Amino acid sequence: MYHEQYVSGWTGPTGFYKSDMRAPMAPDESKTWDSIYLWGDPHYAAPQMSLAMQPSGFAHPPPERTYTLTLLAVPKDVTGAPAIGTTWMLPLNEQFTVTLPTYTTTNGLTGYQFAFSASAVTPEPAALALGLLLAAVGRRR
Repeated sequence: MYHEQYVSGWTGPTGFYKSDMRAPMAPDESKTWDSIYLWGDPHYAAPQMSLAMQPSGFAHPPPERTYTLTLLAVPKDVTGAPAIGTTWMLPLNEQFTVTLPTYTTTNGLTGYQFAFSASAVTPEPAALALGLLLAAVGRRR
């Protein structure tokens, strides 16, 4: 992840980070991290590269959220990559991997860019109406 000092609440130095661990999210809160970049070192020679995401083994993701990964940018002159805007639903209990055509550079900000979102699940309108009805019936008793 790339963060700039004093932008979006980041107080650390500007640069790339392997993790972003701040305050826990509230149960009904949604959050998107949109500064995830992927690139290869100029000496990387394989035709493909991968971005893998996996839930922590000791802090499992809450099941009342959905988790998505969205491709925001593809490096100039790369062919064969998924379309910008492609979104993948991430599983709760296993690794998810996206394989892409290799892009090498010395400037990671020119690489692939992704957004990771953790979104609170909103109840379906019918389920919400049923819940309100049951709450009203429960009050009458």
